[in-house]
Amino acid sequence: MMRLHLSARVMGLAAMAALLGACIGDIGDHHPESEGGETSGGSGDSTGPGGGTEGFTDITTLSAEQTQQYLGKLAPPFVGRVLSAKEQASVADKGGAAIEPILLGWTEEPAFAKAARALIEQRLSTSGTKEGVDMNLPGNLAEHVVAHDLPWSQLLTSESCYDAEDQVIECDSGAPYTAGVLTTRGYLMSRASRFNLTRSSTMMRGFLCVGYPQDDEVQPRIDKERLIPMFRALTPEEQTVEEAKSGFGNGSGCYTCHGQFSLHAQMFVKFDAKGLWQDAADGIQDPEGELGRSLNGLMASHLDNPDEARLETSQFLGQEVANLSEAAKVLTKHPLFLGCAARNALDYGLMLDTSVDIHPELLARIGAAASASDSDPTFGSIFVATFIDPDIVRATVLSLTGEEP
Repeated sequence: MMRLHLSARVMGLAAMAALLGACIGDIGDHHPESEGGETSGGSGDSTGPGGGTEGFTDITTLSAEQTQQYLGKLAPPFVGRVLSAKEQASVADKGGAAIEPILLGWTEEPAFAKAARALIEQRLSTSGTKEGVDMNLPGNLAEHVVAHDLPWSQLLTSESCYDAEDQVIECDSGAPYTAGVLTTRGYLMSRASRFNLTRSSTMMRGFLCVGYPQDDEVQPRIDKERLIPMFRALTPEEQTVEEAKSGFGNGSGCYTCHGQFSLHAQMFVKFDAKGLWQDAADGIQDPEGELGRSLNGLMASHLDNPDEARLETSQFLGQEVANLSEAAKVLTKHPLFLGCAARNALDYGLMLDTSVDIHPELLARIGAAASASDSDPTFGSIFVATFIDPDIVRATVLSLTGEEP
């Protein structure tokens, strides 16, 4: 089966954005501290949903050939095969009307749950083993959630972990609470970094699809006087810390991002570099260590007050939370969560580059469709809502055939 040849890796991001105009807008702005090319909260100017649809609103009007191309593109990543003889016959008979029932059928296949696993493993950089730690637990949980038709939110709120045989096991971080994949050692080890920046940025990028800085409506900033001096600076003149002046982060404008980063990173303050929860962690900078590192393999807090620096409590997405478990529940109820799951499905299925901006209104529309019958939908529901959306169908068919559907 021929893969999509017009990928961002071949064409370049600008050409991909132009080609997929209905659902892909301008390339988002990049911030010096944003990892992996994420965009800043979806705030860039983008082509709106419906703005380039050329009147295409009904996917059932696709020809059999166009439908074959579309489903043929999606089958390998999501069910690990080409279209079956039965599916091809349905396409030949019904054209675009075959898309939704075929996608629904795929969600029942074991390979679909394995695709969800692969998606999460790619997004979080986890799999295999490392230093005796089972890095497969995030993927195991993703596969379990999808195979058992559970709400996708349980990826972050599950109180259990699962072994390779899908049997319940205790999660491995030693924390007195759980937050799905976020409290697996696989996630915590693979994303360990100074000040816990990578753990917090991966959480926000992976599950809300926002980088730093974020819109204040998404994450209100902390009072900058609560931060250690280096993160209070907004201008070069305000920066008093030599390490920041010499190149740590973006130096002169630390507060712009770290006014939000600090609130997210604080919830990881008791997890060491090996992913183990340490009650005695205090978040204080190691006076002899690298900037951003505390003692005993822990990371330093952004907070200046030692009594605050040792606590996991924070203000997350505008709500006070006691720890990462409470934060995960807040995250999964946020309006951006379902749209971000749709974005992840698009990236995985269409091999999109994560720096290509997708209009936030389009993702919100898909999220609303996925939750129309259940406010806490499954990944299967999100997947179907994503790939029956007229803008997504049109853009993908156009990229595959070079012709408007």
